[in-house]
Amino acid sequence: MKLVRFASAALAIAASVMLGGSPFAQDLGPRVKKLADGVYVHTGKGFDSNSGIIITDEGVIVVDTGQNAIESRSVMEAVKKLTSQPVKFVIDTEPHNDHTTGHFVFPQAIVIAAAGAGDSMRTANNAAPNRIETARASSAEMKTALEGYKFVTPHVEYRDKMTITLGGRTVELMYMKGVHSEADTAVWLPNERVVFSASAYVVNQVNILRPFVTIPDIQAAGKMIRALNPQHVVPGHGTPGTTQIFDDGDKYYALLMQRVDAAMKQGKSLDDIKREVKMPEYASWGSQDRMPTNIEAAYRALGGRI
Repeated sequence: MKLVRFASAALAIAASVMLGGSPFAQDLGPRVKKLADGVYVHTGKGFDSNSGIIITDEGVIVVDTGQNAIESRSVMEAVKKLTSQPVKFVIDTEPHNDHTTGHFVFPQAIVIAAAGAGDSMRTANNAAPNRIETARASSAEMKTALEGYKFVTPHVEYRDKMTITLGGRTVELMYMKGVHSEADTAVWLPNERVVFSASAYVVNQVNILRPFVTIPDIQAAGKMIRALNPQHVVPGHGTPGTTQIFDDGDKYYALLMQRVDAAMKQGKSLDDIKREVKMPEYASWGSQDRMPTNIEAAYRALGGRI
């Protein structure tokens, strides 16, 4: 098996063993949901990140390794209940700590991410050198979960698209530009019609829109994923569902853009717009402190300069 760094177009990693049933017990707890035969989501608590578990007779693919080390070990325990096969691959839908800190829990796995993920992780790690020690000190449970911690960046970074074929399953990776982080990936299982859609859209939460993130790019990603016609959509954060997740997000962005546009036409400054534009229809959404970054993104999308 050969892996090529920065693969372009579609890269195939092939294995010939076909799928089979698992004799293992299915008592996985309330946060592990079966989406299709051999495909599961380990849901995060509240707005914590979700993880995916894809079982094949050739090995396991994990999508994101959990909000923190405690969650990562919970994902591994679920894998062990499902199969005796090892975790062969970890796929990062984004490089942020709440999706990648737990890579060390899967030491045999090859970690795959979009180009730029490693640089993003190293930059964040250098900016917070005491992050793991602080986490260890937060609780005895976290200290135990972090035993053996190692900082693990992607072993393979792809460009544009990549295909993994393992144990009879096909998993397609698609880069999404400008939707959340420096390296976002949608993970699509065409036969099972399940997509892990990263954090381009989240559920019942105001997303953080960094300066390089654009609302048109987010909407383009939603359009791309809708065109796949998935039956199950697993966002990076929030309750898994259907493409209604993208419809709800687009409705929010349309209303936000409408209100920012009206304020801009009145000649108001960005500071005034950030103070005055309100979205009471979404007051129940989490992370309301992120609203200023959303208003800035709408302002940029409408031609404003910051």
